[in-house]
Amino acid sequence: MTDGDASRRESLLSILRDVSPSYDNYLTSNLGRAPDATNTLHEWVVHNVARPTSNSITEEGYPADYSTLTQPTRSNNITAIMTSSVRVSGTQRAIDHATHEDPFVFHKTEALKRLKSKMEYSTINGAVASGASGTARGMRGLVGCISTNMSAQSSGTSFTETALNDIMNLSWTAVGSDYVADVLLCPMVIKRRISDFTTNTRNVEAIKKRLTAEVQVYDSQVGQSIMILPHKDVNAAAGSLSVFAIREELFKYSFLSGREPMWQELAKDGDRDNGQYLTELTLVSYAEKASVWQSSFQHVL
Repeated sequence: MTDGDASRRESLLSILRDVSPSYDNYLTSNLGRAPDATNTLHEWVVHNVARPTSNSITEEGYPADYSTLTQPTRSNNITAIMTSSVRVSGTQRAIDHATHEDPFVFHKTEALKRLKSKMEYSTINGAVASGASGTARGMRGLVGCISTNMSAQSSGTSFTETALNDIMNLSWTAVGSDYVADVLLCPMVIKRRISDFTTNTRNVEAIKKRLTAEVQVYDSQVGQSIMILPHKDVNAAAGSLSVFAIREELFKYSFLSGREPMWQELAKDGDRDNGQYLTELTLVSYAEKASVWQSSFQHVL
């Protein structure tokens, strides 16, 4: 019998499977980069000319009318600082671990994932804050950028095929046909509802979108196809469940000059190594009128 043999070693696999939901960062992987910001208040120019809503005819000999001329306006956002820190003791780095990996390297990898997830969450849910009185600056996310086509549904409203086409109709009405929304960010429960639609849905390869699987596409009644992307950071709470229909190319990131994501070694303050990933960025919305944000859908299948 060897059951009491204290010299027997434990069975410990040198495998670690990280199943944290930290890889689902579609926007930070796919939104393009705008020119750098040079100040914490970052501005850009927008312009939109409404279509006429009545007959506009001119009588013979009438002088030119300049009353309908429109000028470009400025839009803006605030840069936000985001960090993800690492601290590992000397002892922790000296001992043997199951994966035989330097724990400082491991935690740096995890910190970079956390930083990207923070950027993703703020891209959707960020609230603008100027940073006055010692508070942290905050950038405006989709919930703050989209104002023209933003609405809350009546209590108990279900997400239906008609609702999706109404959303696409709002985008089509507000902008030129070349800029109608092409990505729907939604909770998984909404994606599952769309999968039950009996018409106008298809799957396409997602190679161009840096995703590893097929994505579902809905061919809307306004003539614009929209890619359906379930997203973990879109509000799925009962009573406030939301969807965002965006024109992807009209949203970009601007990093404050020299503040794109970077690794910083921090001062050694004892028997431990310190560091952090840091970035300072903001979301640029070139034309929020193309996008739609609707909330308060019923949270049931």
